[in-house]
Formats: sequence, C-alpha cells, structure tokens
Amino acid sequence: MECEVCGRKIWGKPVSTVIEGTEMKTCPRCARFGRETKTWSRVPKREPAGRVARPRKKRPYTRPLPEIDVVADYSSIIRRAREAKKLTQEELGRKISEKVSVIARLEAGKMKPSVEMARKLERVLDIKILEELPEEEDFSAPGGAGGELTIGDIIKIKKKGA
Repeated sequence: MECEVCGRKIWGKPVSTVIEGTEMKTCPRCARFGRETKTWSRVPKREPAGRVARPRKKRPYTRPLPEIDVVADYSSIIRRAREAKKLTQEELGRKISEKVSVIARLEAGKMKPSVEMARKLERVLDIKILEELPEEEDFSAPGGAGGELTIGDIIKIKKKGA
C-alpha cells in the first residue's frame, strides 16, 4: 500500500489520518501533518439516527410585551442623578458592574444603554430613563383587496386641472 500524501510504500500498518477534513491512509512520517483518527473497535461506524420531532406544547396566549426604549436625554439624567448622589463614575460603575469608560460614554451621549443596563441605572440612581413606545396605528381598515391597505388609501391623488 502507498501513502496517500507522499506516495512512498507503507511497510506495516498504515495510519488513518485526517488532513484538512479528509481522512487518508498515510505513512507514520506523513501522519504528523494531520490528526490521527483512532478506532477503538472493529465494529463499523454507524451514522447517527435522525432527531425525533416531538410535538411542542401549545403555550397559552399572552399579550405581547410592550416595546421599551431609553428616553432621548438619558445622558443628562444619568449625570445629574449621579452627581446628586455624590457618586464618582468609578463608584457608579462598581455598583452596576460596568467599566468607568462605559459610564463616561453614557454620560457623554456616545453610547445608548441596553434595556438591562438602563434598569440597573434606574435602580441604583432612583431615576426613570426607560419608556414604553406608543403602539403603532392599525392601517388595515379601509378598502382594497380583502380589506388590506393599498397605496390609494394612504396618498391623496391630485387630478390634472383640478
């Protein structure tokens, strides 16, 4: 048998090696270029069985959670509250487990806090910087095919000469 890498004749048992994702029979010298596959039994490998699809439990209807966002002037609110509590940026960072650079970027308005971070800031500083977004209006009422909204329902068309 010949080595599939260098082409030399293999004396003895070839080494089964995976090189760049391909399993090859190599000589012991070329086996160092890959990872040796070890077979512990003489039973041929079987393909794993496919996953069995289990029926999912139906969850009871829950109303959608309201969309939450950070208020526009969050940076000044955070800075004023921190200063009112006489905390340094380092102390505030320690209390909410954030770096000083993150606190500085928040106060400068260069970084918008995530909802989780905003909740931490609200709790520590006794402020309110999260707000619920207003619900979107439903535009599906007027005419159109099947009661769907059409462009004609949205725009007003000016006629020539009118």
